Amino acid sequence: MDGMTVVWIVVAAAVLVIVIALIAGAMSKRRSERQRQEAYEHEQQARMSAMHAERQQAAADEVDARARKAQAIADEKAAEARRLSAGASERRDAAAGARREADEHRNEAQNLWPDDNTDGTMSRDGKAGAMDEQPVRDESWDDGTHPHDPRHPKHSKH
Repeated sequence: MDGMTVVWIVVAAAVLVIVIALIAGAMSKRRSERQRQEAYEHEQQARMSAMHAERQQAAADEVDARARKAQAIADEKAAEARRLSAGASERRDAAAGARREADEHRNEAQNLWPDDNTDGTMSRDGKAGAMDEQPVRDESWDDGTHPHDPRHPKHSKH
């Protein structure tokens, strides 16, 4: 091989190396550009996802606030119901006490009611004797001499 052939082989090899380097550089640049584009797209998607997440968080916060408000209203109504229930219980107890007191007075009145059944009418307890009506108030009996008056001597327990 003569010297010129060697030179041409070396030049061809150098050109080949340069062409391969240029192709590799272009491919690297293209790959780098593609990666940049992908990174940009991912960044855009990340922004969109972040905006969506913020909207979702705002909606969740709003729903949470409404739930807390509804719970506060429910707690207030439950407290009012407890107060009303306690008031009803107090009134029920007072009514029961008033009934007991009325029964005691009725029993005392029946115990004090004379068993004298001489007039043939019915007494308050259903036995023969005075009628089951309130007697007409007669001013002449205000001194305790009426036979049904507890102050009457017949009712005194000496």
